[in-house]
Amino acid sequence: MKDKEKEIYIQDLQDFGLTADEAIVYLALVERGHNGDMVGRLKYNLQIARTTLYGILEKLSDKGWIEVLEIRKQPRRMKFIAKPPLEIFNEILVNLEGKIENLKQKRLYIGDTLDKLYQEKKELTIDTIHPGSQKYIEPLISKRWKVKSEVIEHSESLGRIVYDYELIGHKGTFTQECGLIIFEYNYKRNIENDINLIQANLNLLLSKTEYEIKNEGKNNEIPDFEDVKLEETKFNGFLGALVYIKFKEGSIVRNLIKEEWVLIGKEAAIPIKNKIFLIHGEDKNFQILKEVIINAEEFHHLV
Repeated sequence: MKDKEKEIYIQDLQDFGLTADEAIVYLALVERGHNGDMVGRLKYNLQIARTTLYGILEKLSDKGWIEVLEIRKQPRRMKFIAKPPLEIFNEILVNLEGKIENLKQKRLYIGDTLDKLYQEKKELTIDTIHPGSQKYIEPLISKRWKVKSEVIEHSESLGRIVYDYELIGHKGTFTQECGLIIFEYNYKRNIENDINLIQANLNLLLSKTEYEIKNEGKNNEIPDFEDVKLEETKFNGFLGALVYIKFKEGSIVRNLIKEEWVLIGKEAAIPIKNKIFLIHGEDKNFQILKEVIINAEEFHHLV
């Protein structure tokens, strides 16, 4: 292997998590293939002190880049063999993909919560909310609704902007809290028939709802909470779901309600032109949200 090639490989291997010294030693072992090598010859060829070399080999072994084979006990002699590069790279990529997926889930829940906390000090009125969503929020404020939080997310890679609002409706039998999330895509095409995209956005809302309700139950914000379930259905042809919670058997709430599962809200994905509107709330507020969106977009034939 030429020196210039080695320099490139050493830099590339550092992108996969090795230090420069670890990359140099690993490359030397790769050149020896399945046969591997012992410290003595590696020390001579690489001009690295024996104690330093043992430390590097130990780290490579801990990271899973090499195998250590004992070939003699007295005096002890060890052979070090590089694991196949593609096998290692594939393992690293699989682990990274798992971590990325985990981070995406955390972004959905924790990021949304922290962003709302960040926005708490912002005075949310019709004049201060984002212009892109004012025509949907203004009719709600006129009905004495309140905007609890606003989170705006721009994503160039996904080609969209997301407006996420926590709202407090004027009335509600179980809770006045409800919400509106608008996914506005920047490509000029009608997405009303893109079932996969609509379902994917709805799934995000369902996952978020289930997570938040379980978390509230865990923190005793919902007294005597036991479980939550979401039953997918349709509202006027729109994909959606019914949200139920169950209270602990024998609890005060359960005895008062006298039902195993209690309907606490509805959720739906409403696609119009290049937007998908996700709405959720108790029945009366849910209906108001649906009407406001459709009226604002002048798609009366969808009702």
